Amino acid sequence: MLPFGKMVKRLLFSLLAGISMMSASADVITDAQELIEAGEYAAAAQLLRADMGSLKAARIGAANQLLGECLYELGDYQEARSCFDKAKAKGVADASLYLGRLDFLDYDFENAGANYNRYRELMRKSRKEVSEDIEAEEERLNLAEGFLERVEKIAIIDSLNLPKDDFFKSYRLPASAGSLRDASVLPFKELRDLPGAVFVNEGQDRMFWSQPDADGLQRLMETQLLTDGTWHSPMPIDSLAAGSDAAWPFMMGDGVTLYFASDGEESLGGYDIFVANRDAATGKFMQPQNMGMPYNSPADDYMLALDELNNVGWWATDRNSPEGYVTVYAFVPNDLRRNYDPETDDVASFARIDDYKATWDGNDYTQLLSEIASIDPSATPKKADFHLPMPGLREYTSYSDFKSAEARALAKRYFSEQKQLEDAEQELRKMRQQYHVGKNPTLGNKIRTAESNIEHRRADLKKMRSDLYKAETAGR
Repeated sequence: MLPFGKMVKRLLFSLLAGISMMSASADVITDAQELIEAGEYAAAAQLLRADMGSLKAARIGAANQLLGECLYELGDYQEARSCFDKAKAKGVADASLYLGRLDFLDYDFENAGANYNRYRELMRKSRKEVSEDIEAEEERLNLAEGFLERVEKIAIIDSLNLPKDDFFKSYRLPASAGSLRDASVLPFKELRDLPGAVFVNEGQDRMFWSQPDADGLQRLMETQLLTDGTWHSPMPIDSLAAGSDAAWPFMMGDGVTLYFASDGEESLGGYDIFVANRDAATGKFMQPQNMGMPYNSPADDYMLALDELNNVGWWATDRNSPEGYVTVYAFVPNDLRRNYDPETDDVASFARIDDYKATWDGNDYTQLLSEIASIDPSATPKKADFHLPMPGLREYTSYSDFKSAEARALAKRYFSEQKQLEDAEQELRKMRQQYHVGKNPTLGNKIRTAESNIEHRRADLKKMRSDLYKAETAGR
């Protein structure tokens, strides 16, 4: 038996060693948390891996959770799942939250819901606050489950992995579909360094793009060439994606159908592709619709463009793309939407696009791909005489488009009156500028008279356009 003094020394040594190990465990966890908060995920992962073997058993769950979070942020989902499984086995509630997120990315929506429910239950039992993101994540899950019930059946004929900068210039659009350009094409010098794509229509007299507003949100903008050769000041499209980012616009040749990307509440995650139709009578866009799957995914999806002449389309996605690159899919659009049967074996694989050639259904698209490759996107499109949205999602760009002689005559009068209205509005702006410099009562009276006349002209133009529509559609 050891002498009493040696026993006390040994006991003290053991206590100090235990305290030292506990302190080391706490320091590793604390240091890793600080690195994670600073966004240093790789450094935090390296620290946790190096010290995992020396941690007390009670701290292994927390360490695996933190390591899993690092790997999740770094995109190593397979190893992250392994870490979260270990943390879950130790009763770590956040592990179920992250496993739900991984299930969502894998389109395993049933298990995602089960893990979200388990996370909520564990947090309820421990009387802790759930993540402020959980409700939004559960809403996206419900949205995704609905989309998986109606995955559109399209033939995806090509897949290109391209550098993210200016990827849109690889779209083989013919002149009839318009063009995708960088911001240097904009007629406003202060906007020519904007990132992203600018859509220029076939007639080269309308442009759509996005730019940040005062709150830093991306906002869709448009401009049109006026009859005097100048461009209308940039006009925001306020009715689309309010309160969220909206970018990557593409307007169809009908001048009515607009495709764009937004990261709002109706998005699966990041940017999703939406479509909205413009009311021909009012010029306002109606409620946009999410394009669903396979176009959209939990990753960013954007820049959908269609070539009606050759019946081919493109869109870009960040899914399964390395950093700095984007995947561009070429596909054959449907005249009418056709969806996969929800009971199709592994319909999720078509939604994810695990193998784009599996969508071919035995067809050979070699000839179509050859025709697309021969398209010269830099070809000069024809100049449009005007742009007049018509009922039935059509747009007239020439007087020869009119079938009715009466409507053609009304259109000529309409555009003549429109030109006079633009001249009157320009004169009113000049008078207002002069009045701002020196408030002349006579000039003030002229301004009020001009404002009244302009309102009457606008009302007359609205009625004239209605009469024009009726004359063109009469008898059809």
